[in-house]
Amino acid sequence: MSRPVIVPAALVALLLGGCDLSVEQAELDLQVTQRAEAARAGLTLERAQEIVANATGVEASNVTIMHRSLAEGTAMILAAVPAAEGMLYEEARRPNIPDSLTEQTIEAIDLRWDLEADLPILVLWSERLQFAENEPVTDESAEAVARQLLERWVPEQAGEVAEVTVQKIQAPMYVVNWQGAVDGVFTGDRAVVNVSSVTGLPISFSQRLAAKRPSPDVVRITRDQALAAVRKHLVANEAPGGDDIPLVAQLTLSAEEHPTNGPAWLVAAIGESGLQRQVLLVDAITGRVMSTIMSSGEGFARQEQ
Repeated sequence: MSRPVIVPAALVALLLGGCDLSVEQAELDLQVTQRAEAARAGLTLERAQEIVANATGVEASNVTIMHRSLAEGTAMILAAVPAAEGMLYEEARRPNIPDSLTEQTIEAIDLRWDLEADLPILVLWSERLQFAENEPVTDESAEAVARQLLERWVPEQAGEVAEVTVQKIQAPMYVVNWQGAVDGVFTGDRAVVNVSSVTGLPISFSQRLAAKRPSPDVVRITRDQALAAVRKHLVANEAPGGDDIPLVAQLTLSAEEHPTNGPAWLVAAIGESGLQRQVLLVDAITGRVMSTIMSSGEGFARQEQ
């Protein structure tokens, strides 16, 4: 079926009696400036098309770049590409399906690409979140799709793509989580893949690349020492149950919450219901309790560290 012709709202306003185009002109000027800055830094139109083509598997000539800019070494690209096989009609992006249906011929893709690592921080196919009466995709199939992206885009230094967790949520998709580990120690890398439970297509891939990759040998503080430091901190600050509340600890070599992204122990205080009451950061080199990451009473569900 052919696409309906949509007249831009700004054009409608102009035809009906004119409008102030100062805002539109300012936005256009900003886009021109962003493209020029991106090109000077090496993110030319051709390079942006190459990145999108590499991420999607389509020919670069079939990639239409709608936006490109740079921020702290990360390329931000919005593009249009031919719709993936298996996508439903356009109206399936809404729960209430109308009688009139429009064939999905193109789709948008939003990328955040780390140019130094040449790896994605975010790949978002927003139009792939589609609704249908049936959701035939199994959790095993969703995991297989997620593993393909993880094995493709997770850096080798983050460790093998071994264990993942798969969860079906209320929206028509699965959420697949992974954390990088080498010799049983978390590296600080992690990734999340959302997979449609209707079509089996990936909806998004996002990851945090470890800012540093120190050797475990730099860690001077043991688990017991980290637990003792937090216990002392809780008692000194007269935290409820501070002298006997259960504590668990997990070492991360590049903790996002650490001021310099260095190695740290994340120590969680576990309440009576088994939920995390508080999580504190302990520097794995100095042993100093550096900050409280969260303190949410009994309402925060326990997370695997």
